[in-house]
Amino acid sequence: MIEIGSLKLDTDFEYRVIREENGDIDLFIDVNYRSLDIECDNCDFFNGRIQFPFVRSLILRLNKDSHLMTIHLMRDIDLFSAFANFEFNYENYIFNIKNNHEKVLVTRTKM
Repeated sequence: MIEIGSLKLDTDFEYRVIREENGDIDLFIDVNYRSLDIECDNCDFFNGRIQFPFVRSLILRLNKDSHLMTIHLMRDIDLFSAFANFEFNYENYIFNIKNNHEKVLVTRTKM
């Protein structure tokens, strides 16, 4: 597990910082065109999970002084190829991005 600012990230994938300025950090995580399953078990809006097929990479955009990050789902390596994004409050959570054979599981674990 790694800690970047107040984010606790547990991932099977390599990552790299692609931008860091004024307390903002962008992390690039290559998931190699896998399906991405986001677990939503305790969500009032969705039941179970949301799946995005054929995701090239994720960009996690966070601020070291906050507990909010924006997650961008990328179709290609081009930074303008985002096809979806959403915000995630990771306060008191570990953010997990795990390789599960042909798909990627994105979950959170209460600390």
